[in-house]
Amino acid sequence: MRILLTGAGGQLGRHLAPRLASLGEVIGTDRSGGGDFACDLSDRRLVDKMLGRVRPDLVLNAAAYTAVDRAEDEPVPAARINGELPGWLGEWCRAQHAAIVHFSTDYVFSGVLDRPWREDDTTAPGNVYGHSKLAGERALLASGAQGVIIRTAWLYSHFPGNFLSAILTRAAQGNPLKIVSDQVGSPTWAGTLAEATRRLIELRERWSPGCQCFHVAGQGQMSWYEFGVAAIEAAVAAGALDRAVPIAPIDSAAWPQKARRPQWSVLDCGRYQDFTGHHLPTVNDDLDHCLQFWKEQIC
Repeated sequence: MRILLTGAGGQLGRHLAPRLASLGEVIGTDRSGGGDFACDLSDRRLVDKMLGRVRPDLVLNAAAYTAVDRAEDEPVPAARINGELPGWLGEWCRAQHAAIVHFSTDYVFSGVLDRPWREDDTTAPGNVYGHSKLAGERALLASGAQGVIIRTAWLYSHFPGNFLSAILTRAAQGNPLKIVSDQVGSPTWAGTLAEATRRLIELRERWSPGCQCFHVAGQGQMSWYEFGVAAIEAAVAAGALDRAVPIAPIDSAAWPQKARRPQWSVLDCGRYQDFTGHHLPTVNDDLDHCLQFWKEQIC
């Protein structure tokens, strides 16, 4: 099986590539040249040329415009990558009888429930980024391709460019932290998301026609502040940090950002667990695993 992985240079793509290698030949692409070759995924002509060149049996679309605040000022590039690209990929996959896996986000929801979000709950994005990701889901569904949409939340890894790596870097420099305490979610290690994706692909023969949606996230719920406290404590215990630093909880209003974030980002992953027979790890277990990679990186 030939597998095309977009966003190969991102934190999820870098976790996906080694796990996909057991399933077939993996060809990775990224705008900056991560993977086997570079491709500007905002240009449909280049996307079609890439697909014709690789001719994959399976496409994994881990590429995304993830600058949530910048998207408020740059809705067009966000809409192109997050909203239109999934449809382009889906149309090619449908025509060529290939399958697709696409990654989406908790940002398609807003508001607060008394339970985790399920796949069939009403979507209502609260910012440009969320609207662009929901548009991508809808474009892929409309394409008629067979595949899965995986929604996740609060993705982190030991690679740069996420909440965990940011606070650990600041803590390593001895800087005190202020972390938002009124947003609650399901922190998700990119390694667990990649492994869950592999399990879904292994069950490809059981996929329904069209696209199914699955939620995949860390099990448990906590605020960003609680996650930050747990991360610093675990990093010290693992020897990845020399000492803890002061951490103060703050309200979202005290941390001004252009894009409004969801207050409640806890995802119900029961559908995935029932489909695969695999129970997802807890947030704390995944944090410990991730910190081992962080420790190895700094040693």
